Amino acid sequence: MAATSGPETSSSAVHFLYPDPQAELAGVALFQEVFWPRSGPELTRTRDGFSVVVARPPVDRMEYLFELRHPDGSRQLVCDPANPRRAPSPFGDKSVLEFPEYRAPEWSRVAPLPRGDSVDLEIPCPGLNASMRVRIWSPSGVSPARRLPLLLALDGLEYDLYSQLTQFLDYGVNGGVLPPLRAALLHPVRRDQDYSASPEFARVLAEEVIPQLEGLIPVRTGPSGRVAMGASLGAVAALHLQWERPGAVEGLLLQSGSFFNHHYFSQELPFDPVERICMFTERIHQAVTAVAPVPTALTCGVVEETLLASTAIASSLRRLRYRAELHRLRDAHNWVAWRDAFDPHLKDLLLQVFG
Repeated sequence: MAATSGPETSSSAVHFLYPDPQAELAGVALFQEVFWPRSGPELTRTRDGFSVVVARPPVDRMEYLFELRHPDGSRQLVCDPANPRRAPSPFGDKSVLEFPEYRAPEWSRVAPLPRGDSVDLEIPCPGLNASMRVRIWSPSGVSPARRLPLLLALDGLEYDLYSQLTQFLDYGVNGGVLPPLRAALLHPVRRDQDYSASPEFARVLAEEVIPQLEGLIPVRTGPSGRVAMGASLGAVAALHLQWERPGAVEGLLLQSGSFFNHHYFSQELPFDPVERICMFTERIHQAVTAVAPVPTALTCGVVEETLLASTAIASSLRRLRYRAELHRLRDAHNWVAWRDAFDPHLKDLLLQVFG
């Protein structure tokens, strides 16, 4: 095995180590997203700590934590003290193991200049009895009065913070790879409730949010004016918006979508509106026709529980004449995996829809 900064790796195995020279811990387990169960495997005590060797997973990078068990019965999730690589997320940093095959996209390593302009504001949403936080991104060097197509990003502030979305847009537009466009990064009000195929949320987006955005910024209207994107539950909300409100958007990027039904992990979702998602996906699977099929790119990690559901929904969308293609990623359910799929999958979708 070749020693790295952190776990030792070979072409077929990974050796995880956690130091405990004073034998202060009752146990240590790996906490990760590429094996099943996710909490595990258990590390074995050695003279200086804990150790486990696992088969090399079919991914190019792996985010993980260690779950420490203390003698008093308490548990604690921590990063690998021997590995300086970190991946940020809304729930805290994770340690990252990058295998030799992994290459971060070039655009993510180069800060593009000049950067576009971002403005944060709040849009009143009477249908939600709340206001929605929105960040409007506009490319540099474009007249503020010019009408441009619009990218709607659900969980948009997180997409920007953890997946470098506006940096990708800066890089693409400045380099002539993407057409000039604007982006509205939408922050959820009640994420589990609103993003779980909620008819009221789709109505609010179509009748309250989008019209207000078009009143604030010059948006190109017509058959190629808007694309929506989302990850996990955000992918469900994006597809539900397009399905329920034909014409609201003309293209979709759906990443690691939680397209569950009663055959696919519905019992594992830890919130009440799960039945609504199941009913929505069943409607798509059973539909004979669709009102307004649009170009749709789907991405999902090869080790995700959502892969089976994403495969099924992509197949049903193609049957309904959506130009839908599922792209399998050698990664898991995380923001860096979604970032790494922007090129080519978001890029190609924006070129296809916006021209």
